Amino acid sequence: MAGGVSMRKKAAGKRSNNFKPQQPTMHTSSNSPFRTRKTLILVSVLSAVAVIVLSWNTWSSFRSDAVVSAQIYSIEVVNEFPHDPAAFTQGLLYGGNDTLLESTGLNGRSSIREVDLQTGKVHCISLDKPYLLY
Repeated sequence: MAGGVSMRKKAAGKRSNNFKPQQPTMHTSSNSPFRTRKTLILVSVLSAVAVIVLSWNTWSSFRSDAVVSAQIYSIEVVNEFPHDPAAFTQGLLYGGNDTLLESTGLNGRSSIREVDLQTGKVHCISLDKPYLLY
């Protein structure tokens, strides 16, 4: 062994004492738990205040000082017109010239009609083909 270099083989499984693995460093302050608790309390208090303010505004709209009076309306029937008693009216439009445009129907019996307002006579019926419900 020339030059003082040792050629000895290290035993398997043994590590050199010179190598020490570095552990990750965590930047923690000494008051970290106190800071977390303080933040949690602050957020809780702000949330409670927000809930109280929002509920106060909501309930204040229901507590009105104005007295609500019930108004009673009356009606007067000025005219009656004939109508097909078997027609289940779904939509009604006055088309002018004493003509009503009426959509009627029950399941499978729908129609769009042009009806004479004075006589109740149906002049035109649409929907020749049954429509499909999807």
